[in-house]
Amino acid sequence: MRNKKENENKEKGFISLTLVISVSSLLLAFSFMQSIGIAHFFDQTIRKEYRLMSYYFAYSCINQALLGLSHDFFFSVDNEKSFSDLNCSIDSILDENGFKIIKVHGNYQNIIVYRQAKVRLFDDHIEVISTSPY
Repeated sequence: MRNKKENENKEKGFISLTLVISVSSLLLAFSFMQSIGIAHFFDQTIRKEYRLMSYYFAYSCINQALLGLSHDFFFSVDNEKSFSDLNCSIDSILDENGFKIIKVHGNYQNIIVYRQAKVRLFDDHIEVISTSPY
């Protein structure tokens, strides 16, 4: 009688231990999957922040090109002109039907954003007609 009761207790203990290990393994796997999801979310957030920074750096180069055009009506760029402190480059400045087309790109953490601005030059001021991606 005693042997039978001891065997039942051992079997209950083994089943309990197996259940605890199984539940612990499932919880560990679930927490691991959650941590991967959270890391992916933060990676996407950082990439979006870098893309936004590149976007504004590109506008800094548009401003630099406008500054050059305000000093010299015939200001042009033959090769790409980089501004390392602004993380951007002026790609080209083209004449098109009385307008100047300024093409630039911002580059921050190897995320490149291309922008262009269409401007009209007057004797005493510059008018930005539009800005868009290219």
